[in-house]
Amino acid sequence: MSTPIRLMIVDDHPLARQGVIAMLSAYDDRFLVVAQASTIDEALATAMSARPEVVLTDLHLGPGESRNGLDLIALLQQQQSDLQFVMITSEVNDQFLLKAHDLGVSAYLHKHAAAAEIVRAIESVVSGFTHFPAHLKTALDKREREPVATQRERELLPYIARGMTAKEIARELSHREPTAPIIDRTVEVHKGNIKRKFRLDSANAL
Repeated sequence: MSTPIRLMIVDDHPLARQGVIAMLSAYDDRFLVVAQASTIDEALATAMSARPEVVLTDLHLGPGESRNGLDLIALLQQQQSDLQFVMITSEVNDQFLLKAHDLGVSAYLHKHAAAAEIVRAIESVVSGFTHFPAHLKTALDKREREPVATQRERELLPYIARGMTAKEIARELSHREPTAPIIDRTVEVHKGNIKRKFRLDSANAL
């Protein structure tokens, strides 16, 4: 039996959070919701103890919150750089989508997405792939942006260049950062992101 994917769900509407949890519960033990939060401060505090692998967050987090899901993502990355992010929102503005992409969001879903699509998105990001709507892909093509490695990806490159396996890299980094351990599956995700960003199609490229 494979290890379930650890999830945190962030939405200011309790019914929305429960709806996602209910949909995912139909997929047996493939997912484990380890935390949920309604505000940015609550999410930051909860993520430290729950150690999720993937955060599903709304973009807009309530009228009383001056910050949004993008601010949360930036803060969580400073706190725990190995997280993967899935944004679930009704917002379709390309400006938000592009900023989410640049922050490292790997999947972007509409709030009315079916359970099967949410599952595909989560499984895609933990496998090193993305799940974006067609209009975001079009916006990215128009911008013709040069690929940029994240801080964690740049940190991994020397180890990858030395031919170390994902397990060896995870062990080395966890030894260096005992308060923020990294698992080999997360290293594989980062390697997949590097291959995708820099179009390293060869199976032996990394």
